[in-house]
Amino acid sequence: MVAGGEIVPQSPHSGIVSARPSIKVPVRVTVGDSYSTIRACSELEAAPDGAVLDATATTRFEPVVAAMLAATAADRRAAGMSTHLAMPLDEGSARFVAEVQMDRVVEGRVTDAHGTLEMRQLLALDPSYTAGVSDLLSAGVPGMDEVSAYPVQLCLNELLQNVFEWAGSKMGCIVLTRWFHQTRSVRLAVVDRGVGIPARLRALRIQGLHRASDAQVIVAAVTRPKLTSRVGRAGGLGLKTIHETVTQRGGRLTIISLGAKVAWHGSRQVVSKTTQFFRGTAIEIDFRPTAPVANPDEYVSVF
Repeated sequence: MVAGGEIVPQSPHSGIVSARPSIKVPVRVTVGDSYSTIRACSELEAAPDGAVLDATATTRFEPVVAAMLAATAADRRAAGMSTHLAMPLDEGSARFVAEVQMDRVVEGRVTDAHGTLEMRQLLALDPSYTAGVSDLLSAGVPGMDEVSAYPVQLCLNELLQNVFEWAGSKMGCIVLTRWFHQTRSVRLAVVDRGVGIPARLRALRIQGLHRASDAQVIVAAVTRPKLTSRVGRAGGLGLKTIHETVTQRGGRLTIISLGAKVAWHGSRQVVSKTTQFFRGTAIEIDFRPTAPVANPDEYVSVF
């Protein structure tokens, strides 16, 4: 229930509990309107213990921005503060939250899903997890077989390795992979609450990046050879190779970090600057499976 602009959550054990500070989640938690979500993340970051993420009015969630909210809640939890998620009233949004178990992740409860495509908080690189994602994609996505799912696994491994080696994120990261039947795409999101790509690369003072803007550093990290790769080491693909792997297959790569958002779709690059600041890095990869599929509308996904 809602009282005086604040949510009064219902407890299954003790009835109504006292009012808690409430942060409104945007109506559309989407990549296109990501800065509204970043504003909510900033408000949540500054909120006291026991804050409520009020998603009652939210009508759409997309993976990377939903993961940004969950990562902010996980970061608060690492600092000893709790967060409650008030479920959306919209049926489709509520179904998304339940399917990916976002409410459990936000609140720090153990997820009970049996696959690997629900939202997860990872504190270390887990090869069995990334292999499981690849297996489920090849089994459940029309047009994606083991061969075409393998690059997804490589990209996910590389993104996670970057988080745990460079990000300095106390909460690790939030990972979410979803298949969207309508657009026939797989979206993979990795979000951490570390120092951010621009700050990390500027601190290294290489190739003049210490004088570059957040957006310029992100573009350099993705487009300059070897800038983010680990030559001669396991993984070591770097963001440039991830970008090529994604865009050459007709996909999209989006990176949000500190004060910038940069997206690549094919040869097109879109740079957005904003006063809204996201501490950490959020990366989303959007793949389009290309293998031929007979009667794709009759295909029943396993997730």
